[in-house]
Amino acid sequence: MAMLSVKNAAEILERLKQAAPPATAAKIAQITVLIENLSQENAYLNSLISEDNMLIEPSSPPAPKAEPEPPPQPLSKNETLSGDTSAMDLLSGVNDALRAPLVAIRGRAELIQAGLLGQITTEQKQWLNAIHENTGRAFTLLDAVQQIIAMHEGQMQIEWSNFIATDLLEEAHERIRDRAADQKHKVIIQKPVSSPMAHGDFYQSLIVLTHLLENAVCYTPPGGQIRLSVDNLGTHVLFNVADSGIGLTAEDMQYVGQPFWRGEHHRLVRQHPGTGLTLFLAKRTLALQRGELIFSGEPDLGSTFSFTLMIPT
Repeated sequence: MAMLSVKNAAEILERLKQAAPPATAAKIAQITVLIENLSQENAYLNSLISEDNMLIEPSSPPAPKAEPEPPPQPLSKNETLSGDTSAMDLLSGVNDALRAPLVAIRGRAELIQAGLLGQITTEQKQWLNAIHENTGRAFTLLDAVQQIIAMHEGQMQIEWSNFIATDLLEEAHERIRDRAADQKHKVIIQKPVSSPMAHGDFYQSLIVLTHLLENAVCYTPPGGQIRLSVDNLGTHVLFNVADSGIGLTAEDMQYVGQPFWRGEHHRLVRQHPGTGLTLFLAKRTLALQRGELIFSGEPDLGSTFSFTLMIPT
């Protein structure tokens, strides 16, 4: 399959935006801006390398002038739901098209930062930092898109196993320990006298729990408290992440878990860029394990995010 250009990917996103509801269209517009920023940064890196005569491959003769491409046409209702040009197929094309240029952009940035072209200026350092931030966001988004595609096509496999519930708590805590310490958070793990067994996919459940912990770390002001616990409900095990952070408003409760939604009216949320897909994917990953995501909270008093997994029969 021919690799799409960044321009083609932007046009596909434009078609998706025209067919999407307003809230989703706004997020797609943000993704398009991100792609354009990455394209400009890639051009900047190429200019740096060219100016220093560091190109390894000989220059190619100028390509013949291409015929102007027709403007992208909006998707019809049928195209967004079924057929070869479905929205999921287009998302798959965008995912495939952007990974290679993103890897190239990040690779060039790392080479320059390592001194390939000599000492970098303050302005160049700012560009490199922006490149790392934007490519990181883009890779996170593409990983989420790839997971959505896998779920849609039934390709996400659940590796069923029985495991000790507190092992999941400890492993997730290890993954966020340093970030929590940087924010001077106190993390408490409450273990029951007898830890229950859980039945599910340990790795996928670990991803969900780690994401919930990362959210608690990010959205709790410095010096806060985060509590990890697990409860035996008889037929299910309940994993809990409770924090003393920004909490949830009544309006937040209506939108938590919807794709691309983020509580950006909170200052701490705006300070930590994200995709708005973490909880959306968590709900679907848990559903594949016959589990459920549960949440509650109050403004400025903190929130609790929990999920269930079955107990072995």
